[in-house]
Amino acid sequence: MTLKTALVVSILGLMPIEVLAQQQPPSPALGIEGHAAVERLVGNTMTGTAGGLPYFAFYDKGGTVKMQRGGEVASGQWSSDGDDLCEEFPDDDDETCYTIKLDPGGAKGTMTDTDGTAYEIEVLPGNPQKL
Repeated sequence: MTLKTALVVSILGLMPIEVLAQQQPPSPALGIEGHAAVERLVGNTMTGTAGGLPYFAFYDKGGTVKMQRGGEVASGQWSSDGDDLCEEFPDDDDETCYTIKLDPGGAKGTMTDTDGTAYEIEVLPGNPQKL
């Protein structure tokens, strides 16, 4: 150990831990991601805007998703594929999967498709639209 290193170590040893902790930048609050974010949707309603129209999607515990967009309601299936939320509706050709990231409270976040397009979402408790 060099004299300079020894001096720094001895000075730091004299400082109260609280002072050192105050010098650390605060860590940002962690959000909810992956499987935990998908689980947050179960029994609740996700809402956002798609194609300029607001939508509401209710995810029931049995794997059914009901989506209301405009005046129409469509029923499909949802599943969890690892950390992603996947949806399949009868009118769609393929299953579509999304990565969900929610704020620490689980009320707002983003849903990102496989092309990298992110959509702002909000999670409403329960089934307020009665879907």
